[in-house]
Amino acid sequence: MLVLTTFVLLILLIAIGMPVGFTMGIAGLVGLILFSGFDTTITYLSQISFSSVASPTLATVPLFILMGELVSSGGVAKDLFNAVQKFLGRIPGGVAITTVFTSAAFGSMSGSTTAAAGALSRITMPEFRRLGYEPGLASGVVAVSGTLAILIPPSIPMIIYGVATQTSIGKLLLAGLIPGIVTAVVYIIGIIFWNKMKPGIMPKGEKYTWKEKFSSLKNLWGFAIIVGFILYALYGGIATPTEVAALGSLFALVFLLMMRRLNWKSFSLALQRTLTSTAMIFVIIIGANIYAKFITLTNVARNLLEWLTQLNIGPWGIMCILIVLYLLLGCVMDQIAILVITLPITFPLVMSFGFSPIWFGVIVIKLVEIGLVTPPVGMNSFIVSGAAGVPLEKVFKGTGMMLSFEALTLIILLAFPIITTVLVQ
Repeated sequence: MLVLTTFVLLILLIAIGMPVGFTMGIAGLVGLILFSGFDTTITYLSQISFSSVASPTLATVPLFILMGELVSSGGVAKDLFNAVQKFLGRIPGGVAITTVFTSAAFGSMSGSTTAAAGALSRITMPEFRRLGYEPGLASGVVAVSGTLAILIPPSIPMIIYGVATQTSIGKLLLAGLIPGIVTAVVYIIGIIFWNKMKPGIMPKGEKYTWKEKFSSLKNLWGFAIIVGFILYALYGGIATPTEVAALGSLFALVFLLMMRRLNWKSFSLALQRTLTSTAMIFVIIIGANIYAKFITLTNVARNLLEWLTQLNIGPWGIMCILIVLYLLLGCVMDQIAILVITLPITFPLVMSFGFSPIWFGVIVIKLVEIGLVTPPVGMNSFIVSGAAGVPLEKVFKGTGMMLSFEALTLIILLAFPIITTVLVQ
């Protein structure tokens, strides 16, 4: 009853618009005070606040965010979009397909879905409007495409998963590469099929000459070097993820300065956005750990594990229950909060069935990725709505068809684990 009370408090605080990190922290503190007393709770609070963010591995988070913000401020994402648009924009749904390509490419430098969704909104929505796309459909495509940034390495949620489960972050980041590509391919095939089913729903773009197409590629050499370095360093094991993030940020800064694409104003803005995003993530981690401590002390986690193991429905039956759980949590909670709270419960259970921790990590990230666009707390949908000036309900409606493509991708990854593990075996 006490756990249920705190969960209701959590939902009420989210409903009135309080940031997720603070809602979990407050709900957890209330539960701890009622369960353990005020003095004990103060001791827990000081310990949790430090230990939650003291891991040196978490230094990777702000560095990857900084790299993404730098390339966004320097116009690299816009260059990507313009180049791909010249090659694919002419076909029906070309701008939507271009958006998927750009998101996948930008995600390989960012690792932050919020940065990807914000950058894509500013770049793609004017083109969608110019060609006459329905605003809800266009914003839905942008919102769902932006989630690719948390599968394709580098990925901030993958780092959080690795820290929480003591799984190799380097292997996790590599494991997300092929599933991310598969997701992008399914999106593209789905968009093409969508146009076949409803001709004219996605207008064609302009036609460009081959000279214009190849000319658009000249500004992408820096992007190619950054992505190539990240993948080579991770796959070759020549640097840790933190070192890769630091060197990638440094190269992005040097490249943009050499190309005269970064001034003091844009650099300051990139730093500001990095600090804001990092602070938000760390507050969520601390708040989620406070709530997780309360859940652990009440033995709810242990009782839940015992109940699940007594169901006698087999490993895949348990996985189906966990999939539904993660999808439901994604509707009301931030993806990082979900990882911090649930993994101490779900990870040992899934490992006891002999599943790969790498495979489970990718599946969990895919599930929380879906939560980024589902109502009522879909972060990407909120970002796209604000950046594009499209009513939130239209954005949620526009994500409907794209979410069916997400479901298909999830089924593929569940059915063929080799897709996830082939690069790390």
